[in-house]
Amino acid sequence: GENRFRHLPVTDDSGAIVGVLDIAKCLNDAISKLEKSQEKGSSAAEDAVKQMASLQGAGGNQAVALQALLGPLLSQAFGGQSSPTLRTILAGKPSTIVSPRTTLQETGMMMAEARKAALVVESGRLVGIFGFKDMMSRAIAKELPLDLTPVSTVMTPNPEAVSPDTTVMEALQIMHDNKFLTLPVCESNGSVIGIVDVMDCVYASGGAEGWRSIFSSAMECDDVTETASVHSYRSASVRSVKKPQKDNARPVSKLRPKKPILQNESETVLAVTQMLASKRGDAAIITSDSGGLAGIITDTDVTRRVVAKQLSASTTIVSSV
Repeated sequence: GENRFRHLPVTDDSGAIVGVLDIAKCLNDAISKLEKSQEKGSSAAEDAVKQMASLQGAGGNQAVALQALLGPLLSQAFGGQSSPTLRTILAGKPSTIVSPRTTLQETGMMMAEARKAALVVESGRLVGIFGFKDMMSRAIAKELPLDLTPVSTVMTPNPEAVSPDTTVMEALQIMHDNKFLTLPVCESNGSVIGIVDVMDCVYASGGAEGWRSIFSSAMECDDVTETASVHSYRSASVRSVKKPQKDNARPVSKLRPKKPILQNESETVLAVTQMLASKRGDAAIITSDSGGLAGIITDTDVTRRVVAKQLSASTTIVSSV
């Protein structure tokens, strides 16, 4: 279950890139839709996922896989089934706890290793949170010296935290309501237990099979190029998944997701992060000179493959990472 990526490129029938499917967004929209809907059964949950997937431009295999991933979770949420608590899913998880004085370089190393946002703790109390998107847009894009900058200067101070007795479903609802992607978990006395993200919750709700099918359907494409890598966490660089023609009357063009952020593979990592920061994006599609899909880079990749490896963002070409 390593391939718990959050972003997948979406292509149309001709192989042109029409967007990036963000699984967290898909889940959020499906929850919103279900809350408004009168029916709360598991079939309503499946319909909501199907609709949200197609709105983001996913078709065919991807839509099926998304249902396998998010269906069990939404059925639990709206079918009244119980879900595990955060305490059970955090047992033994690595904690990325740093002090306010820890440098960004050191913080990035820990985040890359644990694949989690950093929790900034002082005297046993949570004082801030620092995530992959923050590293990309507040540090790398602004060219801060990572080994000289303390995390306290760029963290989000006083984040909301939840109790470890919160259920996975409640946590998802809190993330949905507040548009959070991560939630710190603290005991009532303030001691920090760890951090969960949207994908942990999806995984804990029995969507693991869905991940595997999303991953394998993404990997079974005809036009696999040699340039892509499949070793990323939430963002394996996957090539286009050929879409079967839809039977329904609505053309795919009506369902297109918001325009993807495209960058050429010869750009530097710095240029890509600055572009993403200016557009508040967290993933860019990397294209080859011929306009084809060369890969995808996300905020998590920037920390794991650039910061943790101590590469310079201004001289590293994006296609190399």
